[in-house]
Amino acid sequence: MSARPTRLTGIGSLLRPRTVAVVGASARRPASGNQAIANLRRHGFPEDRLYVVHPSASTIDGLPVVPDIAALPPGTDTALVSLPGAAVLETLKSLEAAGCRSALVPSAGLDALQSGEIAAFAAASSMAVHGNNCMGVINVTDGIPLWFYDGVLTDQRRGSVSLVSQSGSATFLARATEDAGFAKIISTGNEVGLTTADYLAWLAHDSATEVVGVVLESIKDVAAFTEGVRALREAGKPVVALKVGRTALGSRASMAHTGALIGQDAAYSALFERLDVPLVDDYDEMAVTLQFLATPARPATRGNRVAVITDSGGEAGLAADLAARHPVRLEPFTPATVARLCELMPDASINNPFDAGASPTADDDAYNLSYELAARDENVDAVMVVMEAHDTMTDPELDYAADLCEGVKAAGRAGKPVVIAASSSANTHQRFREFTAPGVAVLRGIGNAFTALAASAANTRPVPVRPRRPDGLPGPDTLAELRSEVASHTAAAAGPLPDALCRRLLTAYGLPLTAAALVTDTEQALQWAEGRYPVVAKVSSPDIPHRSDIGGVVIDIAGPEQLRAALERITASVTAARPDAVIKGFEIQDQVGGAHEAMLGFVGDPVFGAVVTVGSGGVLVELEADTAFGLAPLTPGEAHDRIARTRMARLLNGYRNLHPTTDTDALADALHRLSWLADDFTGLIAEADLNPALVEYGTGRVRIVDALLVGEPVSDTDPDRKARP
Repeated sequence: MSARPTRLTGIGSLLRPRTVAVVGASARRPASGNQAIANLRRHGFPEDRLYVVHPSASTIDGLPVVPDIAALPPGTDTALVSLPGAAVLETLKSLEAAGCRSALVPSAGLDALQSGEIAAFAAASSMAVHGNNCMGVINVTDGIPLWFYDGVLTDQRRGSVSLVSQSGSATFLARATEDAGFAKIISTGNEVGLTTADYLAWLAHDSATEVVGVVLESIKDVAAFTEGVRALREAGKPVVALKVGRTALGSRASMAHTGALIGQDAAYSALFERLDVPLVDDYDEMAVTLQFLATPARPATRGNRVAVITDSGGEAGLAADLAARHPVRLEPFTPATVARLCELMPDASINNPFDAGASPTADDDAYNLSYELAARDENVDAVMVVMEAHDTMTDPELDYAADLCEGVKAAGRAGKPVVIAASSSANTHQRFREFTAPGVAVLRGIGNAFTALAASAANTRPVPVRPRRPDGLPGPDTLAELRSEVASHTAAAAGPLPDALCRRLLTAYGLPLTAAALVTDTEQALQWAEGRYPVVAKVSSPDIPHRSDIGGVVIDIAGPEQLRAALERITASVTAARPDAVIKGFEIQDQVGGAHEAMLGFVGDPVFGAVVTVGSGGVLVELEADTAFGLAPLTPGEAHDRIARTRMARLLNGYRNLHPTTDTDALADALHRLSWLADDFTGLIAEADLNPALVEYGTGRVRIVDALLVGEPVSDTDPDRKARP
């Protein structure tokens, strides 16, 4: 859901307060409340609108004191509540009763009960609550620092970047952002009330903010976060994100291969990709990207095709190596551009990256024109010029750089984004701002610059709405019955769902299962297999999730005697490997030949719903780790896209004529349907493997040979599963 209007109003009172109350300043020693007072006074906040609450002191830091919260003027905009955890909740209740519009709580060390009570209060209160465990908020635009560290980060240059960070220390990346000023710096902490999503929605309407950086430890409400990004996108304000820490996806022991294959950051990566929000890896990349996105007069980026121009063959090679690690493309120049550059730059090899210093006979005019020609090439969306730009450069070195920058100016005439990438991440020399044209950013480090250019091509797609539920899936009544059956089973026994229940679920979603029968003895197996050979036999046991690992699967069974021997061999192997396992019987299947082995699966998550995966299958699925991920439910287009990202897709496309070119429509349909099953059973099914799913050569017909669905265990601390509509 989107941010509540009362929350947005509360954020306005917090970031643009006309009156501020401080609860928790000390008359005897410097406390965090006193430091907040010092910051406000230093920045000229009117002292007649700054109220200090203390039960016994007459003055604090030279300011008059009111004895209690009830004595505050009605409608105080915000209160800074710097108190021990045990006193916070009652203080917030008193502030609400006094009509205070917002409260900022920096207090750390609250226990789980205290945090839960404050969160419950904040959810029900009309007063916006910010924090706890945070450093505060700084409105750089209006010079209002509600910040609990005296003189720390409060003297930022005004500008158009706003930073929202759950990590307090991450706010210091503002010091690493060259040539960019800030509008708002917001340390959200534990987010017991106001969240990152609320601030994104508010910043979408803040006239001083043009670019937003987000440092996340977790997302509590994906829908609200999505709406915040949507508001920024509609306002034309790019956002870039840095995810720190790990999600809960990979923290528990996994019974399915999917749990091992889906990395702990997969859900976040999939979400940001779906939202077209660039995800950076560290503070350096974040700082440089924010700087570039906030560059005045920067031309819009049309795509991620970058022309790299250097004055050194070594730097050209390094840039090519680094580009492979980033979501950019170094496309070859068109033949027309290559021909013209060959004329201008005799004896030079014309490639991208382009070593513009490789022609010893080219004059300055040809050198500069070569930059412009490369920039104008139709295969180029943006230009990166690599050169030394360190702040330790001498005057002669700077004079040489100034000559090189004439080429940068020439490239700028193409009307595309142009950046100078310093060859290392050291601070850059301010004189470069004199050498370059408006709109050209000087960025620290080649890799950082690639990240910034890739980010500038993002934030363009509309934020998608939830896909429409397709036809052919279980209706409300059938879905309720299936959910009830799964819940009843998992309440009674943790672990894999019974084979019969798995087949009912997959069949209900139209997933194509190989013909099979569950039998309890050899005679039933022989009866079913008659006229079907060759067949496959597998042990049926709730205690064995991966049957092939312990000899629980035999293939290529050509007749009755082989089937008898196979069942005896399976029983002996399973009994030896797992004497504690309960063998309920056997699964006998038609054997499918002439097919690729694919794998489909998902892992449930209480926040994101489910992450689905597709890739190469078979017994080596974890070793090959050829997978692509997405958030459930996938659209049909997303399902096709995920398949296309795998190495398996190259095989299906007839790689080296090893197999016939194979249609992927049926596999994409199966992935699409599985993603809806994953979404419908969030909170009930923890993970799933459909491995192998055989994709018939040529036709692409899919048959699921083996299916493992693992029920979500019921926790004593979280007995209620996430319900789906």
